[in-house]
Amino acid sequence: MATLPQWQPEFFHWLLFSCVLLAERLIPAPRLAHPFKIFRRLAQAMARKVHKSDATRSQQRIAGLMACLTLALPWLAIAALLYWISDSDWLFSAFILYLCVHSQSAQGDLKATQQALKQGQKHLARELTQRYVARDVRALSAIGIHKASMEWYSRFLVHGWLATLIWFAIAGPIAALAYRGLYEIAMAWPVIQRHWRDFGFAANWLMRGFAWPAVTLVWLILGMRQLLGGNILPWRFSTQPFMHLHDGRIWRAIAHRLQLTLGGPLMIDGIKQQRPRFNMGAEPDTADLQRFVKLSVKLQLASWLILSPLFLIGIVSP
Repeated sequence: MATLPQWQPEFFHWLLFSCVLLAERLIPAPRLAHPFKIFRRLAQAMARKVHKSDATRSQQRIAGLMACLTLALPWLAIAALLYWISDSDWLFSAFILYLCVHSQSAQGDLKATQQALKQGQKHLARELTQRYVARDVRALSAIGIHKASMEWYSRFLVHGWLATLIWFAIAGPIAALAYRGLYEIAMAWPVIQRHWRDFGFAANWLMRGFAWPAVTLVWLILGMRQLLGGNILPWRFSTQPFMHLHDGRIWRAIAHRLQLTLGGPLMIDGIKQQRPRFNMGAEPDTADLQRFVKLSVKLQLASWLILSPLFLIGIVSP
């Protein structure tokens, strides 16, 4: 039977999970064979079988909810059973955390996009960007690719990485596993496209609902300078066509922090759609994308520094 080292359990958990987050960034992981990559492909395959675009909107929403539950519940039941019977629940928790905060693929593609733009390889940069957005990027200029890259990566950082980490801290590894699975399903069925608008409604609504603590935390971190200066955050935003409340608040905060422009029109289903534009400065360039990458790392570090004391003082434990 595996046992904890002879340290205080709270300190051990903090050290263990800090090492897991660091290892996830530094140790190469299989790209296409990662469990959540496979899970997303399973979600896409299931949708091709059960999604009937000619059904009524209510039927599509019910079918999407049932498909979401069918995908998620069996795997969660198996994971919960393994966690329950495991003699080394701390080791199981660390392994689940390593899987759930997977971000190497996104980080690598963001850096590859940045490098491609530096070398003038816009076609490659568009291909890399298309992996993470449901909009049409075929006609994007270099400025458009910079914007899209900042938008998709900030959305991933908040919804995919931080929200998973928060639910791990609040409710443990099974909750984190459930949320990350829900996130992958929502990304597989992007409701911004008409084809998925109703079938993906339940998954997207649930994912957005559970992600609000992460959105609020990042929003406050980005506005800390203004708050410490006694200023009211000038980032009020309500849901707009083709821009969710979460995205609008975060993108406006990033635009304000980096003094650049985000948002604006986009192509969806072959139609140019209008959405809010945050004019806080000049159009972004490669140097701005590098500043954004540095800001993203700082956000991740600050988020963990805020959450990790929960383990040190014993408020939460795996």
